[in-house]
Amino acid sequence: MSGINWKRVWLGGLAAGLLSNVLGITGAVLLFGEHAEELHRRMGTTMGPVEGALHLTTRFVLGLGVVWLYAAVRPRFSAGPRTASLAGLFLWLFTFGFSMAVTAPLKLHPPQVMALLGVWSLVEMQVVALGGAWVYRE
Repeated sequence: MSGINWKRVWLGGLAAGLLSNVLGITGAVLLFGEHAEELHRRMGTTMGPVEGALHLTTRFVLGLGVVWLYAAVRPRFSAGPRTASLAGLFLWLFTFGFSMAVTAPLKLHPPQVMALLGVWSLVEMQVVALGGAWVYRE
């Protein structure tokens, strides 16, 4: 059993982060454009350059995290899309899923927006995990 190929983790993480940012922007435009005004009204602010940069950076960190997780569990579950999908599901549960479970009772967003965000982010994390795993090699 060989160790983790850190160079490929970083390359796969960058690819996954880029994919995450593209899908995040696409989702924001396609799915949440109609809800943007309501969300801005509820939040009382819009995303400025600092918040935008932090958001983009966080998505790269998530990409790096899912590729690292894939590399870490790969020896036990074998390489391939099933393992990448499991890594993506696990990371989604402990990031987006947990966050949504904690904030849903606060009713910060309408239920239909929360449901749409949950489904979109789950699909997005699966695509990101598969893309990052495709780049990773030991």
